Amino acid sequence: MKAPRSLPALHRAFPNVFYGWLVASGGSAMSFAVVGVGFYGLVVLLDALVTERGLARDDVSLVTTVYWVVTGLVGLAIGRGVDRFGARGFMAAGLLLMAAGLVWIGRISSAVEIVPAYVLLALGFSMAGAIPNGAIITRWFVAKRARAMTLSHTGVSLGGVLLVPLMTGWIQTHGLTVALDRIAAMLLLMGLPIVIWVLRFDPHDFGLEPDDGETADAAPSRAVLTAQARVWRRSDILRSPSFQILAAAYALMLLCQVGYSMHQLAFLRERMEVELAAWGVSAVAFGSFSARLVLGPLADRLSKRRMAAGLFVFQAAMIVVLANAERPAVLLGASLGFGFTVGTIFMLQALLVGELFGRVSFATAMGLQQVVSQVASGLGPAVLGLLATAYGGYSIALHWLAAGALIAAVLILGVRIPEPAAAAGAIRR
Repeated sequence: MKAPRSLPALHRAFPNVFYGWLVASGGSAMSFAVVGVGFYGLVVLLDALVTERGLARDDVSLVTTVYWVVTGLVGLAIGRGVDRFGARGFMAAGLLLMAAGLVWIGRISSAVEIVPAYVLLALGFSMAGAIPNGAIITRWFVAKRARAMTLSHTGVSLGGVLLVPLMTGWIQTHGLTVALDRIAAMLLLMGLPIVIWVLRFDPHDFGLEPDDGETADAAPSRAVLTAQARVWRRSDILRSPSFQILAAAYALMLLCQVGYSMHQLAFLRERMEVELAAWGVSAVAFGSFSARLVLGPLADRLSKRRMAAGLFVFQAAMIVVLANAERPAVLLGASLGFGFTVGTIFMLQALLVGELFGRVSFATAMGLQQVVSQVASGLGPAVLGLLATAYGGYSIALHWLAAGALIAAVLILGVRIPEPAAAAGAIRR
């Protein structure tokens, strides 16, 4: 057995704090930069490439679909590698690729350049984003995983709250090129030090246990504890009914959610001034932040699938309100309500994957989930764009998205933790 490694120097500044909480805090800062740019920032990029560079909205919407498909395929490719070799190398490479993609997008002058530039950004986003970050948190926590994931995902919402107005303002003041050069520099200056000096992959490497050895205090069920110690093959995951139901529910849900999210700024600009519309996007992020702080810790004690179903239904209701609202106050309020569901839905997906397939196979299972859900996410903007064109506007099209969210709510209730016998082909460590 190898001798435990030493924790980073940061641990000496907080000697009485379980290092997993510092890891979760570092993950939050990474999420702020990576997801703030790679998810919320796409809304700003779509609008800027149309209004500043004169590109066709349909072309940019289509390449946004390509972006999500690529992130899903990359997640599938890296999942097993993250489980075997750790997350930090993937994250560092992802940051560099994201920065290069942003610099390129800032210099796009024709539709021909959009696809390769967005593919580069997508490669980086997937390598630095949810799968490696979630794998790290899943390794460090079991009983307190939802609380740790809440902390880690807090940066996602803050990134949307702060970076959307910042990017919008820089683009309007300095132009797309200067704005994205600045965002790329910020991404590297924030992200690389965290990867190098804060994040660590597995507590066992440092002679520590998940939750600082406090797992028993939360008394997880025997099924959960068994699932956490299991190493799953891809084929066994794919054959699991739990995986299939979860993938179907989230594919439909994220098609609806991302479809609206990517068109949100364009939709709101039809009904209010551009400055208010940008704050509508930020309201989504603020709602996500607020709801996650309240609902996230509850997921350690409540049924995650029922929480997810409830959020799916609530999101459907908010989409219906948005489709029918005209007054700016109602639109901003519904945007806030829509945001209550966004971040928590994403977080619950990671928590459900961790609960179903364990801490040592999380990235493998999440990569398989992501290739399904990200392809569906990628179809969302194109589907909503086609529906809006067919119906002559967003209102009727958004009602179709609400219906899809309700179907997803019914599906998610069928998810169950796999029984040990159902994974007879899975390898045990």
